[in-house]
Amino acid sequence: MGKGLMSLHVNGFLVSTRTNRGKTAGSAVCVVDPAITDCQTMGFAAFLLYTLDHILQCRALGINQPTVFWRACNSVCSRNPRVNSWDWYFEPVNHGLERKVENVICLLEATGALTIERLNEKSQHNLGAILDNSFKNRSNVDGFETSKIITTQERLRVNKLIHQYVKPNSRINEKVEIFYQQHLAGFTVLGVHVRGTDHWKETSEKRLPSLMSWVKKAQSILETLPQPRKIFIASDNNEVIKKFVFYFGTEMVSLFQLFPFCYLCFLKYAKVAVTLILNHEQTSC
Repeated sequence: MGKGLMSLHVNGFLVSTRTNRGKTAGSAVCVVDPAITDCQTMGFAAFLLYTLDHILQCRALGINQPTVFWRACNSVCSRNPRVNSWDWYFEPVNHGLERKVENVICLLEATGALTIERLNEKSQHNLGAILDNSFKNRSNVDGFETSKIITTQERLRVNKLIHQYVKPNSRINEKVEIFYQQHLAGFTVLGVHVRGTDHWKETSEKRLPSLMSWVKKAQSILETLPQPRKIFIASDNNEVIKKFVFYFGTEMVSLFQLFPFCYLCFLKYAKVAVTLILNHEQTSC
């Protein structure tokens, strides 16, 4: 049995808390359920980064044991809000821990003067936000005024966080492995992540590079790779996919259009691939 839920401010964060009676005194878990407050129309990759940001906010509160839920989050979740869709794709993170500890903390939002950035200054760890950071300065773009530049150090930090919490489950691993063995095993792979569609809104120019700029850049890199070689495209932009197939041929181009599997395939192939990311002139990760 546990006490009822309460909402309160803790170090500038609005949180909901619950106490489980009869559990180890002082034990705590931070429930990461990002869609509670804001899911917007995020795609799979953006929502994953948003989830990692919530885990960092738990750390800012001094709680290093998160448990992750994806519920009612539009494009990547089941329509049934009782289903934890994180488990569709990844291994559970501290499954059921919210029933085994004394204190359950659910982060709702950062508020007030002492936000995560202020807490970051006092911490020995880098707790800065991940979502919306870019390879170029976007401080002049509406909605991205606080975004930071993606440096080598930042990429290593996020990579470590992903390896700690984002572990594709056996179902996903099997699908990825089958596709890899059928289409890419034995090849040097150029991975192309084409971010198009609504991405122009996130640029200061309010436009995307021409399709031919993607093709020419891919061609210049492909020519430097040892034979045999292939191009793997992770994209839901059919116009770009058709353009690549037209110029390079069906034997050279492989794609996995079922999202989010193509993102997860892309992560695996990146281990053996030279990766080309042309997101609006390389302004986004």
